[in-house]
Amino acid sequence: MGAYDVIVVGAGTAGCYASYILGKGGLKVALLERKGFNDIGYKVCGDAIGKHHFDNLSLSYPSGEELDCIFSGVKIYSPDEEHSIIVPGEGFGVNRKAFGRRLLNMALDVGVDLFPSFHVSKPLVEGGFVVGVEGVDREGHTVQIKSSVVIDASGFSSIVRSRLPSDWWISEKIRGEDTNICYREIVETKVDFDTKYAMIYLSKRIAPGGYWWLFPKRSNVVNVGLGVQPTMNAPNPRVNYMRFIASRPEFKGARVIDSGGGIVPTRRPIYCPVGNGVLAVGDALAACNPIHGGGIGPSLISAKHAAEVILEALEHGSPSMDNLWSYCLRYISDYGLKQSSLDLFRMFLQKLSDDDLNFAFKHNVISGDDVDRVGRVGELNLGVVGKVGRALKLISRPSLLYKLKVVVDYMGKIKALYGEYPRDPKGFPAWRDRVEKLICEFMEHIS
Repeated sequence: MGAYDVIVVGAGTAGCYASYILGKGGLKVALLERKGFNDIGYKVCGDAIGKHHFDNLSLSYPSGEELDCIFSGVKIYSPDEEHSIIVPGEGFGVNRKAFGRRLLNMALDVGVDLFPSFHVSKPLVEGGFVVGVEGVDREGHTVQIKSSVVIDASGFSSIVRSRLPSDWWISEKIRGEDTNICYREIVETKVDFDTKYAMIYLSKRIAPGGYWWLFPKRSNVVNVGLGVQPTMNAPNPRVNYMRFIASRPEFKGARVIDSGGGIVPTRRPIYCPVGNGVLAVGDALAACNPIHGGGIGPSLISAKHAAEVILEALEHGSPSMDNLWSYCLRYISDYGLKQSSLDLFRMFLQKLSDDDLNFAFKHNVISGDDVDRVGRVGELNLGVVGKVGRALKLISRPSLLYKLKVVVDYMGKIKALYGEYPRDPKGFPAWRDRVEKLICEFMEHIS
């Protein structure tokens, strides 16, 4: 095989979209995917994405077979399911495979070379640069493909960056407690659901460290599942799904259309997603929203910035870490800044008991508008905690009042610190140490 300008490992949303932008920009691109051609586009996920992502990326809205339903918001339920809040915001329930195929076809239409059923085994490193990958093609042959740049879009497995030398910053490992293990089914039910809202249910009993969801696709077809934080005593998500969700009256006699599981990173992005000749996007970057685990939108955002930076770097010089560094700054500014503060909010929520959550919902301690603001800009505007009404409601829960004040303070601090992301690699180690110290302080305060 001839050399390429860019190799993209993984034909998910991030990989296909990055390939499309690079191919459209005139580069020779190889898109490598372990799945067979007919399976590309399929992925176990919640199948929901906010409308604002399409607006921001100038992508046309889902339609036809891509579009299952249109949401006008998210309804979040307390653990006892007696109270709920509505978080406004338009979004789409999509046919995940059809949407993925659209992105794939966009890449193929601009001349990207697709290699399906190709299993990447390792990156090739020469002279301190990633210069390609080695893998097994669909005929079973071990082959090497060379390129100027490699994009790791291989998902949570991070097959490229995780196999780079440990002293490369991009090879950062993701801790188990910063993930959720998920199981979900798409089922056809005998009852109809309101397709106006995507529904999230908080319950440490059912989904410790995560939540369970019900996202309608049509009135009687729903995407339903749960995610759990994989701590030492964590339950098997499929077992809890069968025990607590599939057994509910609304799912009696339901027909299972599809099922499966996976691992979702639910944290701030890896600190440094670039190295000499290599970048990470999508789940390999840990781009998912830490609160609800949504990954389609941020994967596209990361792909856009990575591709644009590569186009600039190859036009003006070598793809060194220095020349690719602006990817870090652009992604942090566009999404990672919010993601970092949402990560602290996620840690806070995971520390609350079901009893605390029921209390907060019952007394409207945090409103739908508060949660909307958290989701949009990563800020919890709890000047409201200082207001007499909510402060009085929390007087019987002094520890909860204290923790809310702490989370507001530290969400602001970490956003400010991410706003100081180093302009070049020289300042990175000291900045990373400051972030780690801040997170340790925060965890001590809320423990």
